[in-house]
Amino acid sequence: MGDLVERLMLLAADAPKAGAPGGADNPSGQFFGMLVPLFLIGIIFYFLLVRPQKRERDKQGQILKALKKNDRVVTIGGIVGTIVNIEPDSKLVTLRVNDSTRMDFLRSVIQGPYADVNEELSLKETKT
Repeated sequence: MGDLVERLMLLAADAPKAGAPGGADNPSGQFFGMLVPLFLIGIIFYFLLVRPQKRERDKQGQILKALKKNDRVVTIGGIVGTIVNIEPDSKLVTLRVNDSTRMDFLRSVIQGPYADVNEELSLKETKT
């Protein structure tokens, strides 16, 4: 604890004095000095978070637009079914879960096409 206090006292002693460039008599220099790191953080935030999420949203939108009748899909909740009824301008999609069950879902809750693990393995084996 004492070591921390000593370090803080040294930092306080090194603080800029009045009349020094960027000191109390030049507040605009301090203001722009603080804006540069904030601007850089904003740019990094955009390239690491916003841009990839936008790209992923666009990709998901393309997947949802490409859905057609008899496609096997999985919903966000994990329900696997076959598309029975889908209209291009409608938000609703009708899925057949089994022979006697049909359910209506919003198009936005469909995660994407579904492929069984066995189907994927057989496709990989036939390609090699």
